[in-house]
This record gives sequence, C-alpha cells and structure tokens, in this order.
Amino acid sequence: MLDLWVWFNQVVGATLYYALVLAIAVPLTLRWRSPYVLASLYIASYVISQYTSPKLTTFAFWIVPGGNFPFVATVALMDLIVVYWGLGVARQVILAGFLSMILLYAANMFTVYTPDPFPGFEWKHDVYGVSGRIALASPIAYLVAEMVNAQLTWVYRRVWWARTLYSDPVALTVDTLIFVPIAFYGEVPLGTLVDMVVGLTALKLTFIPLNLLAVYTARKAIEEQLLGRSMS
Repeated sequence: MLDLWVWFNQVVGATLYYALVLAIAVPLTLRWRSPYVLASLYIASYVISQYTSPKLTTFAFWIVPGGNFPFVATVALMDLIVVYWGLGVARQVILAGFLSMILLYAANMFTVYTPDPFPGFEWKHDVYGVSGRIALASPIAYLVAEMVNAQLTWVYRRVWWARTLYSDPVALTVDTLIFVPIAFYGEVPLGTLVDMVVGLTALKLTFIPLNLLAVYTARKAIEEQLLGRSMS
C-alpha cells in the first residue's frame, strides 16, 4: 500500500479534490444558475496550486511538483464555463485569473521584504520566495495554455468527450513546457529539471481519464439541467 501511495499519491489527491470541487460546484451552480461559482473555484484552484507546487513529490519514476491535484480540477471547471456561458466569458475568467496571480506575486514579494520584528523569520525567503517565483511562472504558462484550452473546448463543445481528449493533451503539455523551466531553473539540478518536465507531462496526461470522468459527471449533474437539453 505504501508503494502505491508513493507512486500514485497525485492521482489519489486529484480524485479527492475533484470530488470536493464538484460537491461545491454542482448544487450552487444549479441553484444560482450563474458562472460566478465556477469562476471562483477555478481561480481559487489555480492560486492553491501555486502554494502547493513548491513541495516536490513523486509520481511513478519521476519527481514532480506537488500542486497538481488542485491544478487539474481547473480543466473540468473551464470546460463547464466554456460550454455553459461561452468563449467570451471563459476568456474573461482566464484574464481575471491571470491578474489574480500577478497580485499574488506582488503580495509574496512584499511579504518577503517586510522587516522582521525579531530573528526567526529566515524561513520566509524559502516559503514566499519560491512561491513568488512559481507565481511568476504560472501566469505566463497559464495564460497561454488556458487560452488554447478554451479555444479547443469551444471548437469541440458539442462532443463532450472530444472537447477533453483534444484540448487537454495540448493545453497541459504547453503549460508544463512553459511552467517548469521558469519556476525551477536554477533551483534544482538540470537532470532533475528535465525529469520534472517529463514526469509532469506524463502525470498530466495520466489525469486525462480522470478529466473525462469529471467532465462526464458534471455534464450529467449540471449540463442537462442547466441547458435543458443533452449535448451529443
């Protein structure tokens, strides 16, 4: 059991996080029939992923950032936003998420350089400094990858499985190829950096069946009721 946890902890974490997000999103979206719930959970999941990513962990044979389980939940959330409220609203939410990350980066840097009242706060450079760099890397990777994801989801919006199978591999791979070098170059050995790129790409592609399940669950729970029709 311990070996399975070492290998697949991120998959287990993502599954549980997905379930929690959908447990919040489904009833509130059906009650209010508004994009605000999905948009809030979407942006919150990205911010959470930034604070959990500095903790490196393992997936199969690779070393990967630990913040993937909240990140991948955004795939299902963006799918819902695009399908229910259109590409225009999706782009507005993506831009809002981008700006929230800029604010997070500014807040982290301000926190690092605020004066200490007494010794013992040396840890702030390790905690907020790394998070600040990740908060810089994330907006760049995020903006590119999510715009690609939203566009592909919109193109294939009428076929629920296609909008996941076609958009996810492209968007998740683009995100990794941009995010990891900016966030971790110089912080870890070059071999570890390459290992992280390969491992994180493999991990995110492994999440695609889970993404399909999450999108299908959301479709059955929300889509047919919210839109009043079943999408083929």
